[in-house]
Amino acid sequence: MKNIELCELTESDAEFIFKLVTQPSFKANIGDKGVIDLETALTHLKEKYIAPYKEFGYGLWGIRDKDLNCYVGVCGLVSRPDFEVPDLGYALLDEYTKQGYVDAAAKMSIAFARGLENLTQLNAITSPSNQASINVLEKLGFKFEKQFTLTGYEGVSNLYQLAL
Repeated sequence: MKNIELCELTESDAEFIFKLVTQPSFKANIGDKGVIDLETALTHLKEKYIAPYKEFGYGLWGIRDKDLNCYVGVCGLVSRPDFEVPDLGYALLDEYTKQGYVDAAAKMSIAFARGLENLTQLNAITSPSNQASINVLEKLGFKFEKQFTLTGYEGVSNLYQLAL
């Protein structure tokens, strides 16, 4: 089991976010967020990571490896205008994939979601070609619901759901 914690990101984490969202794997599986330098990384961090903590009480948290004392990725709950319930989101720095981080962090995020009032299910969205993500979701108990077009994203996405 990984020795991790989920932490709210702060403006001082712009360099980490820059590294994460500019990886070719992130752009291929999640999308290009228009981050091209530390300034745009900071803006993205404030809008997409920090603002939801204040608005919803949750968001994408940094996955901090306590032994390595660094962030290895992000995981948490994402609210989207297209859905009434949040979805589980996650992304790792490439050097930390396939090491159990997403599984451990996702279980912590699901436990958090189970503690929220009036939340009976959790969504998860992935690209149909992202087999690694699909495997993680199925292992966590998510069930495929449908393919759909997500607002703001190109192409079709898979929607998975987990009863809480």
